[in-house]
Amino acid sequence: MSLPQRAQKHTNELDRTFLGLANDAYQESKNNRVKYAQIARDAGLTNQEIADAYGVTEAAIRQMLKRTGK
Repeated sequence: MSLPQRAQKHTNELDRTFLGLANDAYQESKNNRVKYAQIARDAGLTNQEIADAYGVTEAAIRQMLKRTGK
């Protein structure tokens, strides 16, 4: 049994809204992750120490910081 066309359109709009909100939260989380990695580097932590804390490779941290110009 499928939803009436009108209800389906409303559901699709809600789906897009929630996906947009999820994307916003994801982008904010990504930005915070970079910001905290920069703070950690400024405080003297090595890329490897940050990588260990984030559960990624040292190369991933190096690339993350390189993209931001640090």
